[in-house]
Amino acid sequence: MTRNDNNHVLRAALLIAAAAVSAAFASNGGKTVKLSFIDSVMVNDTVIRLGDIAVIDCGDAALASAFRAFAVGEAAPAGFSRFVNTEDLVSFNIRRSFKDVNVVAVDQKRVKVASDYRSVTVGEFEEAIRKHAAERLEWGAGEWSLTVANPESSTKIGKGGVSVEVSGIDNPFAKGNVRLTVTLRVGARVYRIPAACKIFVKAPVLVAARPIQRGEELNEENTMIQLTDITNFSYAPLTKLPKAGTATALRFVPMGGVLHDKALRAIPLVARGDQVRIHYIGQRVKISVLGTARDSGGSGERVWVENLQTGKLIRATVSGKGSVVVHQEGEKS
Repeated sequence: MTRNDNNHVLRAALLIAAAAVSAAFASNGGKTVKLSFIDSVMVNDTVIRLGDIAVIDCGDAALASAFRAFAVGEAAPAGFSRFVNTEDLVSFNIRRSFKDVNVVAVDQKRVKVASDYRSVTVGEFEEAIRKHAAERLEWGAGEWSLTVANPESSTKIGKGGVSVEVSGIDNPFAKGNVRLTVTLRVGARVYRIPAACKIFVKAPVLVAARPIQRGEELNEENTMIQLTDITNFSYAPLTKLPKAGTATALRFVPMGGVLHDKALRAIPLVARGDQVRIHYIGQRVKISVLGTARDSGGSGERVWVENLQTGKLIRATVSGKGSVVVHQEGEKS
């Protein structure tokens, strides 16, 4: 909660207290309330109330209760303290808010108000951290594990019931070092603790069954699926063999090397100089003629081909092995 939010809470508390006093004494006339301030106190709330810092002497129980609930100011963060100037408090807050009450203040002083606290560690919330990881990660069952690197890191929070929320995993296939945030809410206070974690992943991926030379096509003979630790592997590994005739090794891959997209080169479905079948597709007509490829390209790529009947160059889209398509809006030259 921001300081502005806390100020809104404080103003609301002041209004409620004033309204309660006004209602209680609208028909009874003025009353006298004696305030005896304490040197120092400890509170366990986001708001300091008059009853926390003063002994309230009043013959009317309802009035005494209203004064005890009167909001003095915002409490310091857990484990810290602040001072309340009681002279200013009485003059500018209490007497102005409760004009029908005779307020007598004794022992005017600066009251030290400490905020009570307890220390918590990241390790106390490890179960919540693991639950967050289990909900976000899409690795297979048993393929990942998580360790918390800073379980002893601690912070001070207010006493009372605490709600826990963990955030930080946006990539469903996150691995290696990740930084999570444990958010704790105690009443109106919000505390955040960084949690340094490491996600270990051991998954079945495609690896080289033997050394694969540059330009060699990938097949069932030179690759295999193997359970491999990919925690520190930088790329997204392949989990299955590419379709036959579609990929070759871009560079030398040693035996056991993990295969990934960046290590492969697509085999062109159409190579420069190949004879190709050109398919013209219009709204009412489909024509197929022979041509020669002037470029190399894979599936979906656009290449230049020559119509052998007319000698014209045509921009076409590779649709299969030795096959290209020209739609009605296709470019011609």
